[in-house]
Amino acid sequence: MFKLIDGSEPTLQAPEIARLRQAIRGDLILPDEPGYDLARRVWNGMVDKRPAAIFYCAESSDVVTAVNFARSQGFLVAVRGGGHNVAGSSVCDGGVVIDVSRMKRIEVDPIRRVA
Repeated sequence: MFKLIDGSEPTLQAPEIARLRQAIRGDLILPDEPGYDLARRVWNGMVDKRPAAIFYCAESSDVVTAVNFARSQGFLVAVRGGGHNVAGSSVCDGGVVIDVSRMKRIEVDPIRRVA
């Protein structure tokens, strides 16, 4: 179940979820799907939070999509790299986890001086 920053619980319709899945190259994992319990786990086994959605981002545009989605809806957001934050702040209850652990490549343009 999603939670807004104010604590209320909105619902998302299937067409919205389908649009999100099509908009990203990575994966979107929801609570009723296989692999959810593994996807929500972090290094600190004492942390037991249940996000409403986990975006496994494959590229920077996936991150942009996830952030824009969360911001437009007012959802709580947690960002996870390796999931090693001892306090468990890389996952949140009812919000959106933006997992960037699959983003392991960088492209550098030395002429334009951008990465």
